[in-house]
Amino acid sequence: VEKPTFDFTVGGMFDPFNDTIDDADTAYAQLLALAQAFEDTGVRAYKGQAGNLLGSPFLTAALQIHSVEARHASEVRRLRGLKGWITNNERGAGMPEATQAVYNGEENITQGGLDVTTLGSGDPFSMGASTEAYDEPLTGDEAVAIASLFIVSE
Repeated sequence: VEKPTFDFTVGGMFDPFNDTIDDADTAYAQLLALAQAFEDTGVRAYKGQAGNLLGSPFLTAALQIHSVEARHASEVRRLRGLKGWITNNERGAGMPEATQAVYNGEENITQGGLDVTTLGSGDPFSMGASTEAYDEPLTGDEAVAIASLFIVSE
């Protein structure tokens, strides 16, 4: 992928830098929504590439970055008044529809070929809890498609 030109306003749908919005609270909310989408994408993108790095000297660094991305994602969600993790494929309150691709696939309950909701009973094995326990990977193509929301076509 060549070095892109970024548009963090998503074609003018956001004003995270408070250039045109007089309300600082609205600009801050938009900045946090964008940060959540970026961090959640990063977590899933790094996880998606981990298998490609097996046996390489880059695996440890990539997994360390994945861990940092996950902590950032959790904190941004908490700053927005949400739980620190994704439930099912829910974006969370205040996230625009355009960010749904970041969350598609997070409703997966099959891990290692096993439906994890069948491992026990009660809330710890509910659909919601089971989806909260794992971050689902993104392929390289899926990550690029999500990033393209923020890339200017030249």
